Amino acid sequence: MDPALIRELREVLDPAGLKTSPEARAAFECDALSAHTRVPDLVVLPTEVEQVRHVLRICRAYGVPVVTRGAGTGLSGGALPVAGGVLLVLSRMNRAGADVPVVHWVQLLDEAPA
Repeated sequence: MDPALIRELREVLDPAGLKTSPEARAAFECDALSAHTRVPDLVVLPTEVEQVRHVLRICRAYGVPVVTRGAGTGLSGGALPVAGGVLLVLSRMNRAGADVPVVHWVQLLDEAPA
């Protein structure tokens, strides 16, 4: 993974929001369907919508694919990491409430510069 990409992600995430070590990334190698596994190249765990926007902008700028994941309880393998990509884990975004707007992926991608 490009060290410049990692540096930029570190600037927008708190220390617990970026997993780079093999041991930390291995915990995200599959969802509840463990028949298919792949250790992600990089794991990001944002806590705020603005962090998600920054992560998507940075990954787009570097041409890095992004796979999203919730709590990892899915049984379809839909959150399986891809080679050379970032796994965007949304399980730390637990502050949803009346003061947090509903944001759709389309909105986030539309706002990310090309």
